Amino acid sequence: MNATLPRPVRGVKVYSRQTIGACAPTYGRVELDFEPASASAASSIEFACTPEPEPSPEYEESLAQGILRELAATDIKVPDAYRGSPVRARVIVRAVSWHWVDSCELTFARLGALAVREALSCVSEDREPQLIETRVSLTLPQHL
Repeated sequence: MNATLPRPVRGVKVYSRQTIGACAPTYGRVELDFEPASASAASSIEFACTPEPEPSPEYEESLAQGILRELAATDIKVPDAYRGSPVRARVIVRAVSWHWVDSCELTFARLGALAVREALSCVSEDREPQLIETRVSLTLPQHL
């Protein structure tokens, strides 16, 4: 069985800026807490918020998939995905923000993966989370 996250990491915030003047839907914000999973449990995700401006099952599912793939170290679609050993964690989503025009499912999958990487970095570097502010890339390598 995969190792469990060794300690809680709370307040992981990831923000993808809107692409001004372009049509790429790159906007999204999430805030997550990572807790160690119980000894016999698989990784899990709990939404403890209401996404803004309203719930979006598609974005919530994409966020969850990005988180779970990154924890499992199986995201082959993203070249810089976490390549270490799989880690089990209980993830609590504290905040989600999206935009009607400037968000897309791929943005939220990438935000989930970035949040996992930040949580794992916090553990390995023994530090508190730092705001991850970026503009996610929506292009995939041509060979995929």
